Amino acid sequence: MPTVRRTRVPDGGWGWLVIAGSFLTLLVLAIFSLGYSILFSEFLMSRGASSATIAWIFNLHIFLWNAVGVFTGPLTQEMGFRPVSMMATFLASVSVFALVFVDSIWYLLVFFGLVGVFGGLGAKPCYLLLTLYFDRKRGRANAVLMAGVCTAQFIGPLLIRYLLAEYSLKGAILILSGIVLNCLVGTALFQPVEWHLKEDDKCGSVNGDLIETKNCKEDKREADPDARVTEEMRNKEAERRKLLGVSLSRRPSEISMLSLAVSNIDLSSIPPSSRRESLAVDTITQNNNTPENARGCLNASGRVVNQVVSDMKILKSPRALIIVLGGVFIISGYLNFLMMAPFAIQHLGYSLTEAAWCMALTAAVNFSARLVTSALSDQPWFNIRLVFMSGASIISITTIVFGFLRDLTHIKVALAAWGFGVGMNISLVILIMPHFMGLDNMSAIFGVHSLALSFSMIIFGPIFGLIRDWSGSYRVAMVVIGCSISIGVLLWSLMPAAIAYEKRREEEQRGREQEKLERKV
Repeated sequence: MPTVRRTRVPDGGWGWLVIAGSFLTLLVLAIFSLGYSILFSEFLMSRGASSATIAWIFNLHIFLWNAVGVFTGPLTQEMGFRPVSMMATFLASVSVFALVFVDSIWYLLVFFGLVGVFGGLGAKPCYLLLTLYFDRKRGRANAVLMAGVCTAQFIGPLLIRYLLAEYSLKGAILILSGIVLNCLVGTALFQPVEWHLKEDDKCGSVNGDLIETKNCKEDKREADPDARVTEEMRNKEAERRKLLGVSLSRRPSEISMLSLAVSNIDLSSIPPSSRRESLAVDTITQNNNTPENARGCLNASGRVVNQVVSDMKILKSPRALIIVLGGVFIISGYLNFLMMAPFAIQHLGYSLTEAAWCMALTAAVNFSARLVTSALSDQPWFNIRLVFMSGASIISITTIVFGFLRDLTHIKVALAAWGFGVGMNISLVILIMPHFMGLDNMSAIFGVHSLALSFSMIIFGPIFGLIRDWSGSYRVAMVVIGCSISIGVLLWSLMPAAIAYEKRREEEQRGREQEKLERKV
């Protein structure tokens, strides 16, 4: 009777290096993206750019950043996390370098948008890797991951302001392009989670269509206790990896080869659909002509598109709709406030340096709140929905209050409270997805959420900018942004009803299926 060995996620080990690489990647990319208002403030004002134009440039960047999220899951399934992230971050660095020659608003619009495309494609895998590498320690790992963005919000404005003062706009962008290139170091750590899966204490024996669970420790007699890696095992592993098209540059670990040696499962018995089907084995090993390669690329592209379309079906779930639409209102409002706040502070007569320090203060409080919230989310008593909604409520209220303030001290207090709310809310965005939708639906809900958010940015962002231009007041714009965030809070208040509705619908479906079975009998 064949034995199925169960595995579990690492929940540590190499996973912490993956999180460290993700921290570096998000830190560097966020410094440039979220530093838009400080970096290009004088450039845009010198050319008389309106609030709507400023909003269009930033929101197009965020639109493209999130739009590629829907392709992240399918692309990483076809190519792997590391190749996708490394290529994307390299191209992001090239796009930043191209901004050295910026001489018009249209040029800025195009190349800042390209940074959004490649930056988003390089950053999105970080969030998916978190859920693949961690389970019980997911909250703590998320705290480290979120710290990357917060650290960028804190040091970014100050660093950019220093670079502008010392090296001018061109010099600052040139240095930032080199900093973005360091993402290659972080993304190089994105090894496949399959290399680091741990063997569970439970085994399963296949008996027909049933899997009987037993203790693996009791089954050790079936394997050689003195098993050691032999040259034959190494050759066997090398041959298997060659046939499957796996790179031979990484030396197989002794554990992986011992696992192969004692495995009771014949690889040929596994259905082809569960293995990589990007390229035929004959094509890899023997036939390397162009038509076959082109056909393989077309097949892979077709699978990516089919997977994207399939992911959209998750919107049939009311829970998914609340997660997606709630995120649209909350995150688009939060990001547009972040973009508009430095301009609002300067509009009151304060300098760009004072605006940069205000944003740094916001980021410091945001950083602390994210660390605490993410760490506490692992506790059994933690109510993730309540904390998420509380954070969004604080963001909404402080955004509205900010529009009525004139004194710099009062502005700093409001921004600190705003940063606390952002830390509570945004740190849980990734955690609420598997919590309410399950880990199996993580890739789908993440992609759809990113796509919806991307479209919301090019819809709501310019609207907020137009309201500012038409009213001539940042106060009105802030009130509108705050009210839009409150809509997201109201949507999340419906989550218990959505869960109850889906549960009732599943029970009715099971009842109908049971009736059909009884009629057949």
